[in-house]
Amino acid sequence: MTMATATASKRAFRYPYVIGWTGEAQNPPLKWVPRHGGLRLSYAVPQRGDFRNGALLLRQGQNRTGRPDFTTVNTLRQWRCMEKRLCQVCARSAVDRDTGRIWWLLSGDGDEGDGYTNAPPTCRACIPEAISQCSHLRRNAAVFTVADCSPHGVRADVFVPYLPPLVPFERNAVVRFDEYDMHHVVARELLMRLHDVQPAVTDRETQRAA
Repeated sequence: MTMATATASKRAFRYPYVIGWTGEAQNPPLKWVPRHGGLRLSYAVPQRGDFRNGALLLRQGQNRTGRPDFTTVNTLRQWRCMEKRLCQVCARSAVDRDTGRIWWLLSGDGDEGDGYTNAPPTCRACIPEAISQCSHLRRNAAVFTVADCSPHGVRADVFVPYLPPLVPFERNAVVRFDEYDMHHVVARELLMRLHDVQPAVTDRETQRAA
């Protein structure tokens, strides 16, 4: 491979919009604050936008500096993709213009009924790229369209009041909005419930059938 080819290949690779970067990590101190006869988790120095859906969000930078970390997502970018139905790769709309349904790339066999996921949608144009660049998806990808989605819960670190120091009682737990008091968590990812999930025929499958 020549230097020119290597440079072109490097430029062709796009880092997904939602992934975290090492330079975005922050570790602001937490504290408990009084709220309605109980306690609520907060940052020692509060900022506007700390809370979403009643949960304290993991605070991270948005500068995408350092190295890409494919084992993490950036909480704000993941949340934005979920709420606005944006593609997790390119950040453009994942809603099909013709049908109004949302394109969704899931790992595994998928579910033809309702379910929930922490993976944001992937637009139709980015699905082949997402599959080709992820070895896990190359083995397990399943493409669906979804009629709608709604907030289901969060993947979060759970804390217990009155137990200093502020160390999570449970990490990366699935916490549902209808079952848990969000005052005691630091949310890392928004979970969405998917409605009317239907398998989709991709362009590659159409070409193979022909």
